[in-house]
Amino acid sequence: MKRFLAAVFAGAMALTALTGCEDIFNPPVEEESSSRMERVSSSVIDPAIIGTWKNDVSGYIFGENRKVSLPMDFTASAHFNKDGSFTAEGVEISKDEVDFDGTNLKVTHDFGGDEESSESEEDTVLLDMTRKGSADKSSFDGTYKLSGGSYLEMIADNLGIDYDKIDVEAEIDGENFRITVVDYCLYETLGDSLELFSENMQYVDENANAVKYTYKIDGDTLTLTYATGETEVLTKAE
Repeated sequence: MKRFLAAVFAGAMALTALTGCEDIFNPPVEEESSSRMERVSSSVIDPAIIGTWKNDVSGYIFGENRKVSLPMDFTASAHFNKDGSFTAEGVEISKDEVDFDGTNLKVTHDFGGDEESSESEEDTVLLDMTRKGSADKSSFDGTYKLSGGSYLEMIADNLGIDYDKIDVEAEIDGENFRITVVDYCLYETLGDSLELFSENMQYVDENANAVKYTYKIDGDTLTLTYATGETEVLTKAE
């Protein structure tokens, strides 16, 4: 079980790791800053940045609503199979451990005793989701609200936020499995500066009120450069 959760954590970390945002993930414990609580997005947004920008497995969705969503493609490490089973970090979970009534979809697994402990761990919840829209027992395909399970907890942990404070959607399309943290934070652009901020974010610098980048858009390529010089290159999604 510990090894499985470590694999989930590593996968979630890779997918949610915004380059240069070490101050968001695994943040120090500190009191909430009033500057974070009070800041609003008000500057004119560069229309060229609006839309979805991705690398191979993750990215950003810059919305017209001044909010940023975080799309992540888990397909390579976790997905549902045609026979109704689920594959997670190399672990095959039988269809008997996938509970689906057309609306609610829950994946659990009995990992048995821990390899490093004599204690027994049973029925670990990996995913607990509710379909958006009409019920349909004929197929898993659809969009769901992700409300519980190990994957949600690990994503929230990587983002440095309680899982009940984020809105997370999951999309199943055949053997494709994608998760999006919806409207995670606000953003502003000013000149070549991009700032991400939220009352739920934690920062290494207690006086900061945003994670700041310089950005450059060249056709369908967005380059983000963090203060440390680290660079992230993303492509505009169609």
